[in-house]
Amino acid sequence: MTPEQVKEDFDLAVKVVEAGLPDTTWFQSERAWRLAKEEAHQALPGIEDAQGLFRTLRPLLSRIGEGHLALHRSPAMKRMDRQGQGLLPLDIHWTEGGAWIERGWGDAAFISPGTRLLAIDGETADDLVRESMAALGHDGRIATGAMREAGGAGYAKVRYWMRGGARHYRLRLQDAAGAINEMVVAGMPASARPAQTASEESPLARLEWLDGRTARLVVPTFSNRRYREAGSDYQAVIGQLFETLRERGARNLILDLRSNGGGSEGNENYLFSYLVRDPIRKYASVEARDASLSVADRQGRLYSVEVFDKQELATQERLPNGHLSRRNEPPEGLMSHWERRSPVFDGRLIVLAGGETFSGAAELSSMLYHVQRGLFVGEEVAGAHAGNTSGYTWEVRLPNSGMVLHVPLLKFRFAWDDLPLGRGVPPHCAVPPDLPGTSRDSALEAAYSLTLMPWTVADPPACPMHGSDRATGPWHDDAGYRVLPRSAGR
Repeated sequence: MTPEQVKEDFDLAVKVVEAGLPDTTWFQSERAWRLAKEEAHQALPGIEDAQGLFRTLRPLLSRIGEGHLALHRSPAMKRMDRQGQGLLPLDIHWTEGGAWIERGWGDAAFISPGTRLLAIDGETADDLVRESMAALGHDGRIATGAMREAGGAGYAKVRYWMRGGARHYRLRLQDAAGAINEMVVAGMPASARPAQTASEESPLARLEWLDGRTARLVVPTFSNRRYREAGSDYQAVIGQLFETLRERGARNLILDLRSNGGGSEGNENYLFSYLVRDPIRKYASVEARDASLSVADRQGRLYSVEVFDKQELATQERLPNGHLSRRNEPPEGLMSHWERRSPVFDGRLIVLAGGETFSGAAELSSMLYHVQRGLFVGEEVAGAHAGNTSGYTWEVRLPNSGMVLHVPLLKFRFAWDDLPLGRGVPPHCAVPPDLPGTSRDSALEAAYSLTLMPWTVADPPACPMHGSDRATGPWHDDAGYRVLPRSAGR
């Protein structure tokens, strides 16, 4: 790419983001955004190819804190990734308490699974998580989503994107006995790593009975498309499962949202209505910049998108800032649901959630947390408690690099602010994900143990960590126990 082509793609990307996102400064100040753009712009003269542009543009977009904002690598870049040399020969398991080796390859094949990773080339695990957040995007200031996406071989890929390959890597490790040692391992070709395979989990919600009064409800997705492809219907499945809970007299329900990345708008509300009888005001607003949007690049080429058609536009009203917002009228509006549902499940609720709980599933988590319906077990939810920008998307291919920008166009701002801005729902009982390949499900074990204790949401029990991986960070004290913010009203 010539310097002019680099600048053209960069300027177009920033224009589209600022024209499409209703708010680029929700999770950062206007000054911070301006300075970040200036710093990125100063780096442009040294960029010679699409890879270099990605390394500058993706972190700039990530700092906005909108996890639905995506920058997809071009087909040519993906071919180069598959031919890459000098990749990190490690699969890594990340938690809020640290990083562990899942598996080593090549020179690192002898490293035992479960060995703690303290540093790579002198950079700590926290440094590497921040790099992953810059390369992958995230909601607000939440790290758990990037941790899940960078799990396994994910971080080796991220590191290659952001730095290229290396001949050697210096690892600082801690074994099970607590001994710390350093070693140097060689980088490896991307072709020597086996391809990661996607999970074949059924998309359909299902019940598992743990005892005569306790059931686990697994809801892997809210996507209507995935239900249709499976020959089923989301609302029919959910309705039947709750009827089964009623018929069998369940008193404890463990709602498992750990693998739910969202899906079709409204399906989170439908599930909420079976858990909370009375409707609540969910959104303060659902905001878009305008009914249609357009920008021109440096060559005068026009890029445009229609946000609302004529029928949809009739459901919008103009805000004082000139943007459009959804009217609070059925069938969508701003409410969780419009009519009291009867019967509902009124027993005790425990929610399993974490870094893969995103979009609509994060919205459901925020709704339940806000009304104090249930205890949360796992890790911080990946979606911001304040809301998100998602819904309709503006897709723009950058003309010179071939990268494709996906800009979400609807700002779903929740009608509450009972957590720090930019954070997700925290767990009452913090249990990090188990190392892949182990047979344990510590979070589920903790959730089930809670069903055997007396508690209310207003008076939750103390929850010590399971195993040696104590959680630390903004939601935990030095002993690994859950600490609720004062504003949460617990």
